[in-house]
Amino acid sequence: MRGDMPRFYFDVWAGAESMPDSEGLELDSLKSAEHEATQTVLTLGRDWLPRAQEVRVEVRDEQYQLQLTLRAMLTVERPG
Repeated sequence: MRGDMPRFYFDVWAGAESMPDSEGLELDSLKSAEHEATQTVLTLGRDWLPRAQEVRVEVRDEQYQLQLTLRAMLTVERPG
């Protein structure tokens, strides 16, 4: 039986590696999905950013339409 809340999918990209979300999560709003994606990108960033330079989470709705993209990036700049 389908729940009353919308389902959101969180596809993760770490550098060239992708991890599509085939299950998703039922959340009460896009704002809640944004919070979940923020926590995910921050957590993954700690592990992946030294190697990947960018971590990205794409949030899709029940129709698999892109709703949000969150990115964490690591840039190293050396003067001179």
